[in-house]
Amino acid sequence: MKVDFKLFSDSTYIVKSIYEFDSIKNETLEGNFKLLNDTLVCYGDFSFNGFIRNNFIESNKEYEKYEIISSKINSKQIIDFKKFPTYTTFTFDKSKNYNRFNETAIPYELTENDLRIIDSILPICMNQTDHFKGLRNLNNYSKQCIAIKNKQSEIEVWIKCACSGIAKETFKYFISNTYDGGHCFFNLKINLTKKECFDIVVNSY
Repeated sequence: MKVDFKLFSDSTYIVKSIYEFDSIKNETLEGNFKLLNDTLVCYGDFSFNGFIRNNFIESNKEYEKYEIISSKINSKQIIDFKKFPTYTTFTFDKSKNYNRFNETAIPYELTENDLRIIDSILPICMNQTDHFKGLRNLNNYSKQCIAIKNKQSEIEVWIKCACSGIAKETFKYFISNTYDGGHCFFNLKINLTKKECFDIVVNSY
């Protein structure tokens, strides 16, 4: 499914859901929106509460995003993902699924330098298991990152990795459950402050 999300200057929006193989399910949702600084709230057929950052519209309720293709709205941009095409980030919230952190965690916004550090540590993490023999090229994986600060003010990042050929078109937009697939799907945590990896989980076949 493809989602086409358009905001107009008269504070109205149109959201079109387009199904490639089942056009009967196609639908168009309409309504009004309010935009204050980087906060976006949609009313009407499409209920949405989120914010604009790094050239994406990101939900406050779910780990899902919409990429901005063209806009006259200035977006807060800390990361230029054109420099990091196999990475995407999602903002931590305790109420969302995939809460892999304890109750003391607070959101942390990753920077380009953080992604460079992650890129240097990930091969070390992968070398801690035999699952990745011959598959240690990080460019072969799409990487979804959720970052927090723990109670010691250390930065921790939960990273979900998937073979790029499988996740190439979807990894930037939402996080989904995957229960098999072997070394094509794995997740782990990295403590960026200590430059250590832990909780490495590789999917079963």
